[in-house]
Amino acid sequence: MRHKNKTLTSLVFIATLLAFGFSNTGCQQWLRVGFKAGAPVDADAGARRKERKRRLYSSTEMRGVWVSNVDSTVMDSYGNMESLASRISNLNMNALYPVAWNKGETFYPSDVMVKYGAPKISTRYGLPSLKRDPMKDWIALGNQYDLDVVPWFEWGVKVPSNSPIAQRNPEWLSKDVSGKSSFDQDGTSTSYLNFVHPEVQTFYEELMVEFVKRYEVLAVQFDDHMSLKNTFGYDDFTLNMYRTETGRTGKPTPEAPEWLAWRAAKLTQFIARISKAIKATRPGVKFSISPNPYPWSYQNYVQDWPEWVNQGLVDEVVVQVYRDNMSRFQGELSSPALDKAKGKVNLMIGVLSGLKPEPMPIEMVRAQTAMVREFGYQGVVYFFQESLLQFTASGETIDSRLNVIKQLFPAPAKTP
Repeated sequence: MRHKNKTLTSLVFIATLLAFGFSNTGCQQWLRVGFKAGAPVDADAGARRKERKRRLYSSTEMRGVWVSNVDSTVMDSYGNMESLASRISNLNMNALYPVAWNKGETFYPSDVMVKYGAPKISTRYGLPSLKRDPMKDWIALGNQYDLDVVPWFEWGVKVPSNSPIAQRNPEWLSKDVSGKSSFDQDGTSTSYLNFVHPEVQTFYEELMVEFVKRYEVLAVQFDDHMSLKNTFGYDDFTLNMYRTETGRTGKPTPEAPEWLAWRAAKLTQFIARISKAIKATRPGVKFSISPNPYPWSYQNYVQDWPEWVNQGLVDEVVVQVYRDNMSRFQGELSSPALDKAKGKVNLMIGVLSGLKPEPMPIEMVRAQTAMVREFGYQGVVYFFQESLLQFTASGETIDSRLNVIKQLFPAPAKTP
């Protein structure tokens, strides 16, 4: 009986709010707190959603930040996520690129992962027991704080060597020139899922189709890990296909031009399949990539992203120009590949705001952001949230870093 009375009282209270003060800001805020994962309740929510859709692919300057779960507690709770979204919005930035996939796990519930023998959702942050869906929360926060949310499938075709995906499907793993199927990445034994293998292609297609069916997002992004070290591709499956298709025999060297070109073409075909599947499932969703500068990306990681642009496979390119001096930074912004991509895609620059052991001075961030503007690119995305807002270089404070960001973005970006 006490439970019924409590429920009735709550319903009366909510009805009173609706009747006497729903347009009141305080009432709206109360509702947002009470239903954190829900959509915004103010009357202008629909108009702002339309504005966001225009903003991502218009002439408006994009001001984004990659949201990593590494060296960060942002994913520990909804409160931490909301705090970041609020700060980014208050700094007049307009986009978040939150991690959706890394280390062989998704940060959202996935039936496809279960189908292939992996956990339904990442085992980190108590997500399974708390039944949290961080991606749903990020999208709701984007609506609430007027931010574009572009899910970031960070690890691309890499997985930990001991992950369920790798352990259950050893035939999916690419091998290097010495026959090994793993390498060290920041202390983690890591393997490449072989994008030449049809079952790997099917896995990724199903994963992305499931995602864009479930979540209404503007775009999804893969980065420089959607690639292959040039020393890999020496598994029997790939070598046999190469020999059959080219008529060549023997074992090519990693840098052999025809071998690089063949693997790069296979990656382009894989990207085409993913792009087509995403767009067929949810027309209008954009495909974003964040590669390294060309031709380094091609020579070292068989990632021929200018060809992806030429074929119309991608809609947004955020080139990671992570340089610690202005001369090298300027040199990359002047590259012919970037110049040719202008006007074909939404073209932005990834700026390194620092790493945990190596904070980037905020004056360097300021100078590089200014140079991006001078070159006429469509905006910046900073890597990553903690180094932008929390890590400090010598002689800096958190407040001094924030003051520079406020000077860079003194007002919201205008939407035509």
